[in-house]
Amino acid sequence: MNYNSSTISRIADIVLGIRVDRSAAAIAAGTNALFTVTGGRVALLGLLGEIVTTMDATLTTLQINANPTTGDDTVLCAASASIANVDVGCMFTLPDAVGTALVTSTTDGGCILSTAPRWALRPGSIELVTGVGANAGTMKWSLWYVPIDDGAYVTAA
Repeated sequence: MNYNSSTISRIADIVLGIRVDRSAAAIAAGTNALFTVTGGRVALLGLLGEIVTTMDATLTTLQINANPTTGDDTVLCAASASIANVDVGCMFTLPDAVGTALVTSTTDGGCILSTAPRWALRPGSIELVTGVGANAGTMKWSLWYVPIDDGAYVTAA
């Protein structure tokens, strides 16, 4: 049976959470906001990054942090191995254990979407922190969440 796209979207929201996509962009050096949490707390249910254009030879690592508007950053995962020369289609997800490295798919065919802990996040930003240097390759990101507080939502930064 074929369902219309709005029905498919609502089913996905119920099963996986509300999805927010961030367009592909080059990997800039330092700390860069991927998503913004506004209006209250949200439960982060999943995060997926994917290489869109092949990474260059720069030894770049990736880490994901939650940076609340007030208070200290929370490290959602430790830095990944270098993504130098990683091919198109490689995917990244949050780890299943707090404090361990960002998970990198071993094939371009797929990866586990999320076995990660569900994080309760306060208003602020979800950030990509690069180690060593920028990379000319590009990545796109998708995030799944549900609001905890009335009026809370997430947007791409």
